[in-house]
Amino acid sequence: MADDAQLDLLNHKLQLQQVEAALELDKDNEELKALKHDLEEVVKLSLELLGKTSDSNEVHWNVGDQCMAMCSRDKLYYKATILEFLGDTSCVVNFDAYNTTDVCQLTHLKPMTTVAPVVKKKRKDVKARQIEKNSKKK
Repeated sequence: MADDAQLDLLNHKLQLQQVEAALELDKDNEELKALKHDLEEVVKLSLELLGKTSDSNEVHWNVGDQCMAMCSRDKLYYKATILEFLGDTSCVVNFDAYNTTDVCQLTHLKPMTTVAPVVKKKRKDVKARQIEKNSKKK
C-alpha cells in the first residue's frame, strides 16, 4: 500500500513538473495555474499521508549557493553555482569546472555531496593503458 502511495506521489510530482514547464511557455494560462495549484495541494496531502512534511526534503536555494545541477546537454549532474532565478521554477547556473552557464529547473538541483564525481577517462589515457597492457604480455 505504501509503495502505491509513493508511486502516486512520484507521478503527481512529475505532473507538477510538466505543468510548471508548460507555464514557463504560457505564463498567463489560468487553467495551467489552477492545475499547478491543485497538483501542489495533492503533493502536499500525499506527503502528509506518507508521514512526511513537504519541507523535510525541500531545499531553499539562494543566489550564490553551490549545488549539483543537471546539464541540459548530457543530463548529468555537475558542481555549479546559482547565478539568478527565472521565476519560481528555474534558475541560471554556472558550471564551475567548465565556466559555462545553463538554465536549469529547480527540481534538477541537488545539494552538494561529499562523494567525488566519476571522472571519465580520456581516450588517449585508455589507449596508453591498453598499449602498456599489451607490451607487458609480450
